[in-house]
Amino acid sequence: MRTSRIAAVILAVGLVLVPPIAAQSADSGRVQVTVHEAMGMLGGFRVQSSETIALTDAAGRAVLTLATGRQVVTVAHVGFKPARATVIIVRDSTVTLTFTMAMNEMAMELADVKISATRTERLAGETPIRVEVVDEMEVDEKTLMSPSGIGMLLNETPGLRVQATAPGLGIGSVRILGLPGNYTVMLADGLPLYGGSSSALGPLDISPVDLQRVEIIKGAASSLYGAQALGGVINLVSKPPTGKNEILLNRRTLGVTDAATWLSRRFGTGTGLSLLAAGTVQSAVDVDRDGWADQSKAERWNVRPRFTTVDARGRSLFVTAGYGYDNRVGGTLNGAVAPDGLPFREALQSRRADVGATAQVPLQGSGSLSLRFAYANSSRRRDFGPGESENDGTSTGLLELTRSFESGTHITVVGSALQLDHYTNALNNVFDHRWYTPGLFATTERNAGPLTISASGRADAHPDAGVQVTERLAVLTKPAEGWSVRASVGTGFAAASATTEETEATGLRSIRSGGALRPEKSVSATLDVNGELAGAELLVTLYGSQIAAVVHMAELPGLVGVATLRNANVDTRIGGVEALAVWRFSGGKFIATYGYANGSRPDATTNVRVAMPMLPRHRVGADLMLERPGVYRAGLEGTWYGEQALDDNP
Repeated sequence: MRTSRIAAVILAVGLVLVPPIAAQSADSGRVQVTVHEAMGMLGGFRVQSSETIALTDAAGRAVLTLATGRQVVTVAHVGFKPARATVIIVRDSTVTLTFTMAMNEMAMELADVKISATRTERLAGETPIRVEVVDEMEVDEKTLMSPSGIGMLLNETPGLRVQATAPGLGIGSVRILGLPGNYTVMLADGLPLYGGSSSALGPLDISPVDLQRVEIIKGAASSLYGAQALGGVINLVSKPPTGKNEILLNRRTLGVTDAATWLSRRFGTGTGLSLLAAGTVQSAVDVDRDGWADQSKAERWNVRPRFTTVDARGRSLFVTAGYGYDNRVGGTLNGAVAPDGLPFREALQSRRADVGATAQVPLQGSGSLSLRFAYANSSRRRDFGPGESENDGTSTGLLELTRSFESGTHITVVGSALQLDHYTNALNNVFDHRWYTPGLFATTERNAGPLTISASGRADAHPDAGVQVTERLAVLTKPAEGWSVRASVGTGFAAASATTEETEATGLRSIRSGGALRPEKSVSATLDVNGELAGAELLVTLYGSQIAAVVHMAELPGLVGVATLRNANVDTRIGGVEALAVWRFSGGKFIATYGYANGSRPDATTNVRVAMPMLPRHRVGADLMLERPGVYRAGLEGTWYGEQALDDNP
C-alpha cells in the first residue's frame, strides 16, 4: 500500500511538469531535398531535421514537413561525409535543397547520428557520455554472416562479450567491460521489452534484419535506467518503415537453417508500418563424438510488428508488440550416458510476449513531453537431467513520464517512472518476488566554455532494497581538431535476486535460502580518447569497476549438489583497456582491436580473492572488409582470446 501511494505521488509530480498541450503551433512548411552522388547511389540517405526523418527514394528525393522558423536539415549515410544546411521555413511554402554527397575516406562519422540511449537525444559527437554506435553498414555485414541473432554483432564490439551461460543449449548473456550479463540492461527502441531472463528468447536469438543501429553505454547507468544497469545499457534501434521489403534465407554448416523477412509500408510522409518475422531450425550435433550434444536440437520463431507516425507538428507515436517461441533439447545423444550411468537430458522451452509504446509531443517554446509504456511476459520449462521439470515465469513493466527543456547551451530531462519486476518458480518459490519500484530522475547536459558537462541522478524506492540514490557525471572536451576526450564516473545498484549467470546454467531446484540478501552496489569510471592518427580513426578506453555485496552461489558443506545464494563480503573489481583502430581505403576497410582485462572476486566459500572466471586477460581481433556497393561484399575476420580462469576448474 505504501509503495502504491509513493507511485501515485511521483506520477502526480510528473504531471505537474506538463504545460498545456493546446498551445501547439499549427504553422508548417515543406523542405524538398534532392541528393546527388558521383557513383549514382541516391536511395537510402537519411534526411533529418529535429525529430522529423525521411529517407531518399531511388531518385534521391525526400520531403520533410517542418514547423515555421529556422530549421537545420542534415543528410547522412554510411560511408559518406554528413552534410547540413540551415533554412527558413515559411507557412504553406516549399523550400528546395540540393546536396552533393562525397565519400568519406575515413571511418564513418557517427557524430551526426542522434542517439536516444542518453535520454537527452543529442548528436553522438556532442554528448559527454560515450555512446558506442554500431552503424547500419556493420549491422548489415553481421546480418549476412549470422542472420539468426545479434550474438556475433555484439561479441565483436570492443568492450562487449557474449558469455555462454548454458553452452549445451546455446544460451548466453552479454557482458559489458567484463561484468556479468545480469548487470546489462537490453532495450528495444528505448523500451525494456526483453524482461529479466536472458534465456527466454532474448535479443541474442532475434534476427537483426530490421535493425538500423545499436547504441551502447558502458559503465554504471542506474541513474538513467534504474536497477540492474550496473554494467551498462544496450539499445537496439529498428529501421524506420521505408516501403522496401527484405527476405533472407540462410543455410549454415552443422544443419542450421535461418529464414527472416522484413516487410514495410509507408502511408504518406510521416506514417509507416513494418513487420519482422524470423525463424531458425537446427539439428543436434556431436562434433567431437563424446556422446554429448555440442549443438542442441532447436526450433524458434518470432514476429514483431511496429507502427510509427509523426505529424506536421512533430508529435509522434511508436507502438510495437512481439511474440516468440523457443524449444531446445541437448544433453547426451545416441544412447550415451553421464558418469552416473544414466542419460542426461537438458532442455528449454520458452514463450515470450510483449507490448510497448512511446508518445512524444513537442512543446511551445522548447522541449517536449514523452510517455513510455512497456510490458513483457515470459514463461519457461527447463530440464536438467532426471527429475522434475523446472517451470518459472518473469513479468516486467514500465510506465514513465518525462519532460525535456532545451536551449542553445543546455538540455535538461526530468521524469518519473514506475517499474514492475515479478518472478515465480513453481519448483522453488523461496526466491519469488513482485516488486513495484517508483522513481524520480533528472539528467542535464550543458556547455561550459571548452567543456560539455553531463550530470544525472535518480532516486528509486525499491520495496526490498529501500531508497536507492544513483548518480553519473561525465565531461567532454575537444582539445584539437578531430580529437575528443571523455571522462565519466557513476554509481549503480541492483536488487538482490536469484537470476544470475550461475543459476541460469543450473536452475534453482538445488538452491536453498541463505537468509536475506542485500542489494548490490557499484562504482565505475571510464576515460575515452578518440581521434585520427596515421591515417586511422582511433578509440582508446580505460575503465574500472568495483561492486560491493555481489550475490554469488556457494555450495553447502556436507550436502552434495546443494548450494545457497549469499552476498560476498569482499568487493569484485575489474579494470582494463580497450583499443580500436579503423583504416578505410577505396573499396574496403581494415579494423584492428585489442582488449586487456584484469579482474578478481572473492571465492564463494573462503572469501579469498581469486581471479575473475571467464575473463580473458588479452584479446586481439582483425577484420578486413572488401566491398563494391551493389556488386559484392567479402570479408575475412578473426579473434584470438588469451588465457582465462575457469570457475570450479578441476
